[in-house]
Amino acid sequence: MKDIILRSGALKAHVNAFGAEWKGLEKDGLEYLYSGDPAYYGRTSPTLFPIIGRFLSDTYYVGDRAYHLPLNGFAMDRNFSVEEEKEDRATFLLAADERTLAMYPFRFTLRVTYALSPEKMTVRYRIRNTDTQALPFGIGCHTAYRWPLTPGENPSDYKLCFEKEETITSFNPFNWKTPGFVLGKTRPLDHSLFENYTRSMTGIRSDWIEYRAPSGHGVRIERSAFPFLAMWSLPDEGAELVCLEPCTSVHAGGATTLNDRMGIIVLPAGDCCDKEFSVTPF
Repeated sequence: MKDIILRSGALKAHVNAFGAEWKGLEKDGLEYLYSGDPAYYGRTSPTLFPIIGRFLSDTYYVGDRAYHLPLNGFAMDRNFSVEEEKEDRATFLLAADERTLAMYPFRFTLRVTYALSPEKMTVRYRIRNTDTQALPFGIGCHTAYRWPLTPGENPSDYKLCFEKEETITSFNPFNWKTPGFVLGKTRPLDHSLFENYTRSMTGIRSDWIEYRAPSGHGVRIERSAFPFLAMWSLPDEGAELVCLEPCTSVHAGGATTLNDRMGIIVLPAGDCCDKEFSVTPF
C-alpha cells in the first residue's frame, strides 16, 4: 500500500498502490479531492475494473458457470505493484492471479499511470489481454471532489459546465431515466439529485466538462475517450463530496453476463486497450 507524492510546478498529487488510487490533488494550497471520510465515502479515487457498478446479487455467468464480483470489481481492493516511480509520475501494475481468476476467469494485465504536469493530472489505463480468449471488461474510476471546495460555500451554487450545447438524459442503476437532465451548457448541482442513487450520462458531445464553484475554483475534466460519465453523492449536505467518474461502461438494468453490460469492451487475445483522461484544477 505504498504512498507516493508527485510534484510538478505548482501542483502536488498523492497516489497509493492500494486500488491504484489517486488520493490528493493540491494547487496553491487548495486541495481538490475529497478527504475519504468513511462516514460518507471511505475512498477518494480507486480504479474500477473489470466492472463499474454491480450485478444483481453480485452474480454473473460465463457460459453455464456462475461467478461472483463485488461492487465496482476487484481492482479497487487489490494492492498493485509499483512498476515506475518518478518525481512527476507513477505506474501501478495488477496482473491476473488465482484470486482474480476465481472471480473473473480471464488473464490480463492492468497498468494505471498517473502523470503530473505543471497544469494537470493525466490518468492512463493500459489493459492487455494475456489470455487465449476475448477479454470483456469495463474500466473507470470513482473520483470524489470536495463539495464545497472552500468552506462556507453553498453546495447548491455549484454547477457542471459543458464545452458544447447538450441534450442529455440521465439514468440510474435501475435504468430510471430523467430526460433533459442537461439542456444547454450547464447543469446546477444539488444533493437532492442523488436521492435515486448514481446519475449516469452518455451521448455527451463535449470533450470536456468543468466542475465549478462560485468562488471561480474548479476542475476541467477532459473525458472524450470515455463514453460514460457517472455522478454520485449522497442526498445529505453533510456528505461534502461529489464523484465525477469517466468510465467505459456503467451498470443499468439486470445484466447477467459481462457482455450484456452497457459499453463493455471486448478485447481480442493478445491486444491492448489504452484509455486516458486528464484533470486541470483552477
